Amino acid sequence: MLTQEEYQKIVDRLMSILGKNINIIDTNGIIIASGDSSRIGNLHEAAKIAAKRMQEIIIDDNNIYKFKGVKKGVNIPLCHNDEVIGVVGITGEPQEVAGYGKIIKELVELMIQEYERKKYELFHSRAVAGFAKELFKKSDFDQDEINLIENRAKLVGFDLTKPKTVVVADIIGFSNYIKENNLSELSVQEIKQNIVDFIKSNSDTNDIVFNLNEDRFIILKEGKEIKDYCLKLEKIIFNKFGLNIIFAIGHICYKISDYFSSYMVANKLISIGKKINKKVLCEEDYKLQIILENIPKEDKEYFLKRYGYIIEKIDKNTIELLKTIKTYFECNMNLKETSKKLFVHKNTVIYRLNKFKEIYNIDITKPFECMKLYIAILLSDKIP
Repeated sequence: MLTQEEYQKIVDRLMSILGKNINIIDTNGIIIASGDSSRIGNLHEAAKIAAKRMQEIIIDDNNIYKFKGVKKGVNIPLCHNDEVIGVVGITGEPQEVAGYGKIIKELVELMIQEYERKKYELFHSRAVAGFAKELFKKSDFDQDEINLIENRAKLVGFDLTKPKTVVVADIIGFSNYIKENNLSELSVQEIKQNIVDFIKSNSDTNDIVFNLNEDRFIILKEGKEIKDYCLKLEKIIFNKFGLNIIFAIGHICYKISDYFSSYMVANKLISIGKKINKKVLCEEDYKLQIILENIPKEDKEYFLKRYGYIIEKIDKNTIELLKTIKTYFECNMNLKETSKKLFVHKNTVIYRLNKFKEIYNIDITKPFECMKLYIAILLSDKIP
């Protein structure tokens, strides 16, 4: 059941409403929470009898001398799941406090149920998070491991039959934010829990949300329209918490082995998002960039030395040209779509393309030249 501290919180809350001293006593008659701290730990004989007999006992001038450790007032048994778990006592003249008895009993029992529910939800969310972390460790599970995972999934209530998409969310510059605001560890944990709670409140009941580590969160989401969901969350979280978060959307997981690959893809998208300053990224939009993320550093440097000379010479006067070229490629060399995406007139796009050819003597109508240039742009990380 509840801890002494949790019972004391209930007492403090009710006393602020009622204005009368309240005690909560266990079934052995020991006062475990009270508005009068000097009584905590003392025996309340009347409450012990009330718990044993499962009946209300009123203490007044006529019987106060019969019981040890009591004051005038009302003592009523508390029940949870049809069992007596303790007694609530209201101190005062019986004729003044008797009318509060039933109300206070019901309030305390409701509060106990709420605390128990929150404890269960916390335990369950931790169990699900621990289970999910196991799915992210590898993809090549043998049959015995699959059987074990399926059994664990049933225990924690994780439905493996429903496809889910792995979304990784990362707070940008969280370490600097903590230092700049001189936040304590308790404050940091509170912020992270608030973010988890907020995402949960804006998600479907079957979605799973948890904090993976310092600045990274996991959402296992069912359904479609996930990009719109992430775009909405990103804006609301910034407005509510003042934090910039990248949302990276992996692929849908239909079987156990899919979770590892979806998680790895989402992590690569986080890296890409930080480089190109994008807040919401989907695998389907960045397949080439994901492949390039897997290229060893030395191979990237080799390619850039041979084909990235244009990028190396970039300055504030030419970055606009390269942004236009990049957008032009990503719009399938469609002038209308490029101008629309860049919010400029079609003639401006044509001018920039001609200017680029004039400066660098590269014909971007040739597919192989386009491929080399586009890969160089992506590898350089200089063009958002």
